[in-house]
Amino acid sequence: MKQEIRYIDLSWAIVAVCESDNFTLSQLARGEQTEQVVERYVIGYLAFWQIAFVEKERLVPCDDETLRASARLKIARHIEAHPPLQRLPHFYLVLLGQSIAPTDSDGMSHVYQV
Repeated sequence: MKQEIRYIDLSWAIVAVCESDNFTLSQLARGEQTEQVVERYVIGYLAFWQIAFVEKERLVPCDDETLRASARLKIARHIEAHPPLQRLPHFYLVLLGQSIAPTDSDGMSHVYQV
């Protein structure tokens, strides 16, 4: 069973989704825009687990492509160091310059597995 990483660029975060033969984002989206479905999922997860209270209107857009590329690399390194044990859908999140969660000196949050 092959597993691929697909990156979703939200205006305020980078989300990586490990897709497998049995699970794809298109199955989850069911005709909706994939980015909107992923964003709702991530915001709900952050609120449910009390990682951060997210009001979409207060999220700060980040259009720094260097930071976005660094976030993708940070997620890829995290997945490589901590591979998923099961072939289930896995979502990984890095927040970009948001005050809703602690950020490192590079302007990114830690990698959250959601």
